[in-house]
Amino acid sequence: MKTTTSLFALFVCCALAACGGTPLAFSTKYADNDQGDVQNLLQRVQNAPPRAPTTIAVGVTEAPAQLYAYDVAEQRVLWKKPVAATSAPMLAGESVIFQTAGSIVAVSLRTGEKQVEISRGNKLLRGADGEGALAVFVMSEGMGTYAKSEVVLLRRGSVDWTRPIEGMVGVPSIAGTVALVPWSNQYVTAVDVESGREIARLRVRDGVLAHALRDREHTYVGSQHGIARLTASIASGKIAGPGYFKLPEENLPGRPLLLRDVYAEATPPTPDSAQHRIALVWEPRALDAERTGLEDDTVYLVFYRFVFALSPADYAVRWVHRSESDLIGAAAQPGGVLVADAAGWVLQIAAGSGEVVSRSNSGLASTVLRLPTGGKPTDAGAPIGADARRAGLLTAAQDTDARMVPARILAVRALAKLEEAEATASLIALCEDRSLAPAVRTEACGALKSRSLGTEHLLTALGRHAQYLTNTSAPPVGALAKAAVGSKEARAVGPLTEHLHDPNTLSSDLVAVVNALNELGDASAAKPLSDFLLRYHADPVDPDVVNALERIPATLHKLQGQAAVPALEIVHNDGLGVYSVRQKATEVLGALKAEAEAEAAAKAAAEAAKDQPPEQAPAPAVTPVQGDEAMPTHLTTELLDQALLPVRDQLQECVAKVGKFQARAVLVIEDGEVLMVSVVPAELQACVEPLIRGQKFAKTRLPKKERVTHIIKR
Repeated sequence: MKTTTSLFALFVCCALAACGGTPLAFSTKYADNDQGDVQNLLQRVQNAPPRAPTTIAVGVTEAPAQLYAYDVAEQRVLWKKPVAATSAPMLAGESVIFQTAGSIVAVSLRTGEKQVEISRGNKLLRGADGEGALAVFVMSEGMGTYAKSEVVLLRRGSVDWTRPIEGMVGVPSIAGTVALVPWSNQYVTAVDVESGREIARLRVRDGVLAHALRDREHTYVGSQHGIARLTASIASGKIAGPGYFKLPEENLPGRPLLLRDVYAEATPPTPDSAQHRIALVWEPRALDAERTGLEDDTVYLVFYRFVFALSPADYAVRWVHRSESDLIGAAAQPGGVLVADAAGWVLQIAAGSGEVVSRSNSGLASTVLRLPTGGKPTDAGAPIGADARRAGLLTAAQDTDARMVPARILAVRALAKLEEAEATASLIALCEDRSLAPAVRTEACGALKSRSLGTEHLLTALGRHAQYLTNTSAPPVGALAKAAVGSKEARAVGPLTEHLHDPNTLSSDLVAVVNALNELGDASAAKPLSDFLLRYHADPVDPDVVNALERIPATLHKLQGQAAVPALEIVHNDGLGVYSVRQKATEVLGALKAEAEAEAAAKAAAEAAKDQPPEQAPAPAVTPVQGDEAMPTHLTTELLDQALLPVRDQLQECVAKVGKFQARAVLVIEDGEVLMVSVVPAELQACVEPLIRGQKFAKTRLPKKERVTHIIKR
């Protein structure tokens, strides 16, 4: 067992070794993007032997905390030891590196025996990596230009050299005989692992360099924004070229990043951090000489108990896996993904089919398990069929865990994108399930509006009515009405009118029903709408009913034309009717009267034209109306609403403050000036009158005072 080592003595030795003239690593004198240095670096990296895969995972148990190693292939625990780690363990070749309250500790991956313990002072562990007997880790303190960092190379579990950095440091990687260390956002320094000297320095000005990473054969650099393979093109000072890989700019549940934003982290993730339960999991893959993609063209989203297999191009969901316990670790493999849960299970899931192809249990309840990457390729399986995908998404959306709501919404959105009729049935089932979280149900109801497939399921749902004897519930009528409009399904008109008169229809759905009947434009809806208006126009049950009633006169105008006049006149003349509904009926009657007069005038003109001589001179051009003739004849409801629009919200607040549903303001106006304002109820006078008097009203051709009424609704 190795004991605590002083980094100061090692640093002094390394500094003395630099007297030969070559600057130590991370010196300010070293040149950026030197072509000769870069070519030498690329040659060394490309000649590095493939990284040997391992099957050993390392985790931390629940309290009392123990660090342990689990061989996934052999399905057995290799060792476990008590630990007081303040960071999650990091796999680094033949070492496991983690942080405690006062030090950085490295232990043997295969035995758990301590290799080295280094006092860290105020520095924090930022990242580690390794190949075989070589391991490199970095630690830093402070932020920005005040940051100070150190790079430490271990060889067979002993400190070989250390290097200081004036600035923030990212996550390093070992590539053969070179240690690659990102630092200060823009730089990656390549250090020879034998001498500790810098052999090349890359600098980019169009992106962030925070991570160096390696798969079995290739080396990459990048950050949470994207990655690129280490090639000669990066020496130009740009990373965002043809070989740059990034994910779509769309927030996923939990907002996981492609890579850790290591420069912004206050502390490394602790063993029980939620970062182990919400993550993007992927393995880079070289597509050709320049371009970078992902293994199996898949990125895996881990969200507590769910794993979603996503397309990296557009986040289309290929399959979803649900675990019985929270997931605490995952690693992409060629052909699939390894996942570990808090109950000790380790599963291998095929990339294509989403099927569990192997499972084992360590018997250790854990808070984190670091799984190995780059394992032996396995069969990804055939992509799942539409029915299986839909069933998986529906099951995920129906999950009852409140923490899963963001992931359940993702499942609903994936259902809405499926080009199959049965997906509509699934969305309807979610929309009407009132036991679901409101956000999930709202998402499902909203998604129905964009569906053009599966209208038969829509009509079937609309044909259902609540019945006590058969224990049948009413469908989500409002959402289905909007869906009928979106799909332009004219066959929905009949079922919608039936729900208009069904007492089990929620009043909050009535507006959507009336709007849908208006949009669908089928004249057969006119009589049911007229009957509803005549029955309830004097019965303001609640604001939703009134809101629906207010929309019916305009809808009858559209569907019936002049045939709507008798019903609208009844409403107009009913002094006991809801004022705002009567007002809408009056407005539509005025429009219908104007249309009738215009039609009669046009007809008379046509008849008169028949009697005119054939060579009658053309009528003179119409002279534009000017002066007083351009003014309106009187203050209409529209003009009144327009004048009060700037203070509409304040007027509504006045009504809300006293707990009223609506108020009536009677105005006397002459030549655009307000002469008098009378408000009912009177307790609103002081609040409403100043707001109204502060507005400008249109001047009219009426040579006398006008008395108008304005209804203020909450």
